Amino acid sequence: MPIIFSTGLVMSPVAWVLTVISVIGFLVMFGIASLKGDYQGLSKSILENDRLKRTQSQLKK
Repeated sequence: MPIIFSTGLVMSPVAWVLTVISVIGFLVMFGIASLKGDYQGLSKSILENDRLKRTQSQLKK
């Protein structure tokens, strides 16, 4: 028979509220960090630079 490790989440209502607030705070801060990181702009600039390099190398031929 497999042994399953589990524990009960016996938390008071205050602990549940604090947990939910912490999760929401984490998601908001992660979202802000992602937006300020400008990952979409980074990929656009990489593709633009690649396109410029390819046209320059074709012009040299």
